[in-house]
Parts: sequence; C-alpha cells; structure tokens
Amino acid sequence: MIRYAWIGLLVALAFLAAGAQLDRQARRTPMLAPVVPQMFRSFSQARLVLSTVRSADPAEALKAAQLLVQRRPIPAEHLSLLAIATVRNGDNEKAFLLLQKAAQRGWRDSVAQQTMLEIATKAGDLPEATRRLAALWGMGESQMPLAAATAKLMASADGRKAMAATMANNGRWMDAFLAQSGAVQPEHLAETLALAARQGARFECSTLQRIESVYTRRKLDAEAGLIAEARKNCVRGVS
Repeated sequence: MIRYAWIGLLVALAFLAAGAQLDRQARRTPMLAPVVPQMFRSFSQARLVLSTVRSADPAEALKAAQLLVQRRPIPAEHLSLLAIATVRNGDNEKAFLLLQKAAQRGWRDSVAQQTMLEIATKAGDLPEATRRLAALWGMGESQMPLAAATAKLMASADGRKAMAATMANNGRWMDAFLAQSGAVQPEHLAETLALAARQGARFECSTLQRIESVYTRRKLDAEAGLIAEARKNCVRGVS
C-alpha cells in the first residue's frame, strides 16, 4: 500500500512539474499557450490574454484578464491588458485608474505609456506628456509614430519648454531621440536643445556636432549657432 502511495505521489509530482514546465515554455513558444491546462496557466495566461484581449468576446476577455492579474499581479503590462478589457466592457473610469497604476508601476509598459501620453496631451499637461515621450524613447518603442508625436509636441513654445525641462534630467532616452530628430523642425530642435543645455542638460558631443554640421551645410546659421551653444557643455563618449 505504501509503495502504491509513493508511486501515486511521484506521478502527481511529475504531472505538476510537466505542467509548470509547459507553462514556462509558453513564454518562448506562444503557440503552446492554449494547450497549457488552466490550472497551470501563469506565463501562458499572459500570452493568451495578449493575443485575445482585443478580439475575444468582451466578457470573456475581461474574465481572462482578471485571472491573469489575480495570478500575476505585479507586472504593469498585466494591468494594461486588464484596462483594455475593461474599456471593452464599458467601464472607462476604472480603465483609466488601471492605466495610471500601470504607468506608475512600470515605465517600460508601452501600452500604459502610450495611453497616458494621449491623455496628458489632450489635457494640455505638457510636462507629463514629455515624460511619457521620454519613457517611450527610452524603451525603443517602434509600434507608434514616436518621432512625429514628439515633433508635434515641440511645435509649440510651451511644448519646447516642457521638453527642455525633461531633457535637463539627462536620461539615456535622449540619444535615441536625437538619432531620429530629423522629424523636428530645425528651429524647434535647436531652440529646445539650447534651452535644455542652459538648464543643465548635457548632450553627447558627437551627436551635437553632427546636427550642427547638417544645419551649417543647409545654411541654417541661427540654428547652428544654438546647437554650438548647447555644445559648450557637452560630454564625450557618455550616453
């Protein structure tokens, strides 16, 4: 009898181990997610929700997203997925609160950052909008026209002031932005960089030299002069 009990225990442990392993494997092989037994779904639940939250029946999508947050409540991305499902079920106020929590919890959550950027922009909160843009540049977001969104914000004087203040915090995101800053009007970019430098921003010297050279070749003397001003406090080889 004891022998059979041990055999039964070993079989149960093997079943649990196999289920947990299959769930972990679903992180790397999304097609496995649907075949993971529900009792084992953790990583695979995230895959399922990500693939169905916008297309499944709203009630089912909400149920799946709630289960995901229940099982893995920490990742900010899971709150964002729950917010999407919540919107589809008509509760916009609750969805907004979820997105706020997601954005505060994880600056690398693209869904939350894009949504909070849109909300801040519509509300006219330009400092907050520039912080969300900085977060998106920092994470290498490629699913939205980020350069165009940044250029649009910097088209206004208040937007340029807000962007300069955010740049003064000297985040790594600035390298990614400046590498694709061609979408910004030269006078807007030059004014912003000079203002940011006056407030303590320190840009990489070679990056500013490249921009200054482009403006000089285009005979944009005023803009090149502002970049030269920003270059006085630049740093070499530091991102």
